[in-house]
Amino acid sequence: MSNEIEITTKFCHPYMNFGGDGCDQIVLKIPQTEAEKLVESSQVYGTSNQGGAQEFQYYPEIFATSFSITLGFWLVAKFGGLILETIKKA
Repeated sequence: MSNEIEITTKFCHPYMNFGGDGCDQIVLKIPQTEAEKLVESSQVYGTSNQGGAQEFQYYPEIFATSFSITLGFWLVAKFGGLILETIKKA
């Protein structure tokens, strides 16, 4: 069995604090070979001066499409509700 790297963190649920602090300790165990692959891929795709940060490209057409679809569904629901309300009163 190969050596493993353990990453320990505390994950807090902002709305789920029943009697405690609402936090769970999470341990992620990664084999040494997989950790080396992650480091190599971050060096290939990232920039070395930013610690392997990935470039992010924003696509405004995705926002416009999703906003239009959401607005369309909202309008259908709104007018459908008005029509049903009118039928119910009649």
